[in-house]
Amino acid sequence: MERIPTTNLFSLNGKTAIVTGATQPLAAEMSLTMAEAGANIIALISPWDPDDADLKSSIHAVGREIRIWKADVGDTPSLRACFKEIWKAVVTPDILLNFSTINRRGPVEEMMDEDIDVIFAVNLKGAYIAAQEFGLRLIALNRPGKIINFASMTAHLPMTNVSAYAAAKAGVVQMTRALSNEWAPRDIQVNCISPGYTKTSMTSSLLAEDPGMESYITSRTPAGRWGVPEDYRGVILFLSSQASDFVTGTTVVVDGGMMVR
Repeated sequence: MERIPTTNLFSLNGKTAIVTGATQPLAAEMSLTMAEAGANIIALISPWDPDDADLKSSIHAVGREIRIWKADVGDTPSLRACFKEIWKAVVTPDILLNFSTINRRGPVEEMMDEDIDVIFAVNLKGAYIAAQEFGLRLIALNRPGKIINFASMTAHLPMTNVSAYAAAKAGVVQMTRALSNEWAPRDIQVNCISPGYTKTSMTSSLLAEDPGMESYITSRTPAGRWGVPEDYRGVILFLSSQASDFVTGTTVVVDGGMMVR
């Protein structure tokens, strides 16, 4: 095997990354990181996601291209149709960041069917369908590639009021292992990131409901702080680049050490 110079090991020049839920703060930061490393971005954005102007501006500012597609990740026909349109547009894929996520908090006894259904539809089934569509395209083109799924610390560490979300994200971890087992021989690496408590719009509502969570999380985290989106730049660059060509089926926990305390 030819040795890749260290200066090129994390380069994504000439690559195309497909990102689901791309306007969500973590996904937007990781999209920008991949663009800074040379990748063009294909953003899949749900119809109810925030405006994409900031995302477009940040990607263009580093000299890379971004194209937007709208799709409801929790609706299988919509998601499959979106991927068909992407392939019709002659997009050659290299990286999938499978990020789209949603949560509905509440005690087990109060979780309603509609909440449970949307949590599993977006977080688990949507992630599976996106990975399947992406992998099928790579196989058809006989290309290597990277799939990076997004789970949660709650997939590993029991928490309260997130039972459906935790179950769905635990499924993402196991899905990652299963897909990597089948696709490693095709040179498709499938890995996962499990974030800890990170300051985003998703956790701002949690802090609004319970102001005591700020100090609770800080005190429970060995690093002594919450995460921020920029904390994920290194791990996404590693998992999307040639640096991780022999890494597959792995979940990287980014939580400031909370899970081991």
